[in-house]
Amino acid sequence: MLNYYFIKEPNLYNRSVHIVGFMHSSIPNNTLPKIETIYIDLTKTEEELYTKLHRSNRKQINKASSYGFHIEVLTQPTIEDIREFQTFYNQFAKQTKTYSCDSFHLSTMRLLVDQNALIITKLLNESEVVQCYRVYISDGDIAFSLYSASHFRLSNKTEEKRKLSEGSRYLLWRNILYFKEHNHLTYDMGGLTTNENIWKFKMEFGGEVISVYSGYEANSMIGKLVLWLRSVKMTKG
Repeated sequence: MLNYYFIKEPNLYNRSVHIVGFMHSSIPNNTLPKIETIYIDLTKTEEELYTKLHRSNRKQINKASSYGFHIEVLTQPTIEDIREFQTFYNQFAKQTKTYSCDSFHLSTMRLLVDQNALIITKLLNESEVVQCYRVYISDGDIAFSLYSASHFRLSNKTEEKRKLSEGSRYLLWRNILYFKEHNHLTYDMGGLTTNENIWKFKMEFGGEVISVYSGYEANSMIGKLVLWLRSVKMTKG
């Protein structure tokens, strides 16, 4: 099995393997699900990007900048870095009742590190405690938001929840500027969902909604069997 990210031209992938996976391909494909994502044009100036932010978003980002947060960017994360993220994310996944980051996802991230394509960013408070994570796949042109996690739901204090929510927006904004500064052309928000809150959050960063294609293609009977078994498992949750 091979996975391909951000395919921009047709037939630029290996058909000799049992299964080919696609993530956010821009090539129309009738056999793959079409999904919507948000692209932010990083060729715009910082001022233009800031102006595109929703007014309330700008206000929250500005407030978060005064809280003493600082950001770490890991361009060559170690397996320990990835496992620390996995532990943090799975606490988040349990609270939000979403899929956990399991051994398969861990292996995928390790393979991406080998391709110099995985970047982990984290927001820390003044006590050096991680507040939020964001994980990206990068091909040098596109920065794709693979994971994001914050523990604001674990707090019982309203003020602390608000501060963490603002910190999450601040981390995302600073990441957008980081990838712009490192000559990326596009920031991909990672796909829109039917969750109204997530949809609103992503739209408030001022990008453009576009269609991309993600999914799997089988090139053999073995591949078809594996994808069928996967569909059965997904149906059962």
